[in-house]
Amino acid sequence: MPTSSGRVSRAKKRVVAAKPRAAKLDAQRLLHELEVHQVELEAQNEELRGTRRELEAALARYTELFDFAPIGYATIDRDDVIRNVNHAGSRLLGAPRGRLVGARFRAQLHRDDAAAFAAIAASVRTYDEPADCELRLRGASPASQIVLHVTATVQPRDPGILLLAFEDVTLRKAEQEQLAATARALRAADQRKDEFLAMLSHELRNPLTPIRTSLFVLSRSEHGSQSATDARAIIERQITHMTRLVDDLLDVTRIIRGKIRLQRERVDLAELVRHAVEDYRPAFDASQIALGNGCATSPIWADVDGARIVQAVSNLLGNAHKFTPAGGRVDVELRRRGAVAELRVRDTGSGIAPELLSHVFEPFTQAPQTLDRRSGGLGLGLAMVKGLVELHGGSVRIASDGVARGTEIIIALPVTTSGAEEVVPALPELTSRRVLVIEDQPDAALALETALTMLGLEVRTAGSGRAGLELARTFHPDVVLCDIGLPGMSGHEVARAFRTDRDLRDTHLVALSGYAQPEDVESATAAGFSRHLAKPASLEALIRAIALAPHAGSA
Repeated sequence: MPTSSGRVSRAKKRVVAAKPRAAKLDAQRLLHELEVHQVELEAQNEELRGTRRELEAALARYTELFDFAPIGYATIDRDDVIRNVNHAGSRLLGAPRGRLVGARFRAQLHRDDAAAFAAIAASVRTYDEPADCELRLRGASPASQIVLHVTATVQPRDPGILLLAFEDVTLRKAEQEQLAATARALRAADQRKDEFLAMLSHELRNPLTPIRTSLFVLSRSEHGSQSATDARAIIERQITHMTRLVDDLLDVTRIIRGKIRLQRERVDLAELVRHAVEDYRPAFDASQIALGNGCATSPIWADVDGARIVQAVSNLLGNAHKFTPAGGRVDVELRRRGAVAELRVRDTGSGIAPELLSHVFEPFTQAPQTLDRRSGGLGLGLAMVKGLVELHGGSVRIASDGVARGTEIIIALPVTTSGAEEVVPALPELTSRRVLVIEDQPDAALALETALTMLGLEVRTAGSGRAGLELARTFHPDVVLCDIGLPGMSGHEVARAFRTDRDLRDTHLVALSGYAQPEDVESATAAGFSRHLAKPASLEALIRAIALAPHAGSA
């Protein structure tokens, strides 16, 4: 059995033998830890390299976005010096990037806007709040001026640097201004429309009082007495006035819609204007207004619609008479100036305010008037004159030195090099004719029957198309005056029935209708009418239509 000293000796030997093994394990452990650290460092380095690549890619994307953004970008320092600018900004500012970098931003602006931008920049830096404004760039003229919408903000990392974003809003601003101008024009037109409706009511109601009063006088006056004659004259004047108002309104509408068709013929403008002036002379004399007729004595030939030119001249004379006070003067002058005839109508009347001068040719435009509406009218005259003259290839212009300083209107019309006076055939004598009136309005039918009977004609009336056809088969009229808007059987159907009837097809058919647009005349002709007269037709027009009709049964 071993002794204790032996056991101790063996233990020492094992300890000594174990120390190299422990040292070896420590070295291996340390090496492993170093390897782990190396792997961790390599992973960290790779992560850093990835982050750097991402930062570089982000910087590249930022640079690309900055450089190629569709709106302008620029950075400026505290001294207003441009530090960087992108391609869009360079294009908007109108200079290469190399020349803009280092230049002052305010130097690119209109001199009146530089101070405003300086105030905006100071505010953004002080309060660290974005701000925007509209700034004009330097331009050679207002027409070439570019307007920028600029937004300024502080760069977070450097408060001294401002980032500017700007875009061209010149077109948008022009469109907004155009929309605003259009809105103002629509409001003004709407106001003129309201004023016109009020004027129309006033102007149409005014003649009704003397007409009604005159009818009362006629009903209690002896035939042929002075009171009856005066009453008839009043009714005729007022109906003429109302007819002119309605005609003016319809003519302006037709001109605007391009529905007027000119009946051109060779006309001596000098003679036409001289006669128009002399026709107005009694009215001017009654108002104590001097009327000078300075028309050329030699012919001035033009291919025009004479009736429409007279209408335009009459409107000018009517305006001059209306707005010139007693003791004033109106001068009319017609001269040939090269290839045009120039008509001037000058008055010493109320004149036109400067703010109204550019609108006088617009429909329903009138100078302000008092409630008594002494001047009257619908504000259609000059609009109609302009439309009629331009239809003839001419032009109209107006001049006035202001209120109470008179007005001058100048018309220019193309003329021909030579001309010969047209021979107007004489109106055939109005011999006995049989006339059938087909009209569903009893008063209108009775009035026509009475007037035509007084002219020596044999007249019958029918209140409907079917009744008219039946009456025609026994009456055998030379002329039929037929309304278009008949109940049941229209005037067009009546005309077609006449034209397909062996005994009635040669009857002279005259459409007498309130439908008087060019397309209405065409429809009446297509239906079989020989002529078309617009209501209210003058007695002269009715006489001419009847006088030119052949007798029933004649070749």
